[in-house]
Amino acid sequence: MSSSLETRAYYELRRRIISAEYLPGALLSENDLADQLQMSRTPIRAAISLLITEGYVESLRGRGVLVKDISFREFGEMLETFISLQIYSLDTAGRRGLDLDLEALRTILRQQEEAMKGPDIPAYYENSFSFGKTIVQTVHNEHMMKILEQMQGRYMFKMVSYRKMYPQYKPHQSLASNRLILEALERGDLARAKTVVLEIYTSSYEQMKLNGMM
Repeated sequence: MSSSLETRAYYELRRRIISAEYLPGALLSENDLADQLQMSRTPIRAAISLLITEGYVESLRGRGVLVKDISFREFGEMLETFISLQIYSLDTAGRRGLDLDLEALRTILRQQEEAMKGPDIPAYYENSFSFGKTIVQTVHNEHMMKILEQMQGRYMFKMVSYRKMYPQYKPHQSLASNRLILEALERGDLARAKTVVLEIYTSSYEQMKLNGMM
């Protein structure tokens, strides 16, 4: 981006979307955003243009900027990609004798547990994603990491916005699963860790189908 104001506007608006301060379907005004961020409309417009490219929002002529929803089908595809990368990484770690960063995983799990107590929903899902990403980092594949970095914001936005819109559904599954994964890795049981990772996808997919989301 061409200026520090544009960069600041982009990251702040993206943060607000990912943390579901702006929920799907919200209609945003460039003037209101400029007032909130205390800057002119020019950097706001540039930031919005990039967010449109990334699929977070769309411009409605004469009405404003609409925060887009992410379909459960798209989310299911993102989850499938995330799970596949983790299973591949665990397989590769076993074949190559690579050491997983267990201390980092322990730290992330503690942070996720603290976020659950809050509850701090954005932090909960950020740490949940970081847990899986740390597993993928084991194989030192930059292309795989870029895929996760490109996916992370939209993945988190779907999870956080859904929990905020339906607060009766409390997050718990990924924390329980991550505990089991870490316990397996601490024992050196990669097969059990892979099984738990795959169960995350299976149970999530079945739940989405059961609720008519897929």
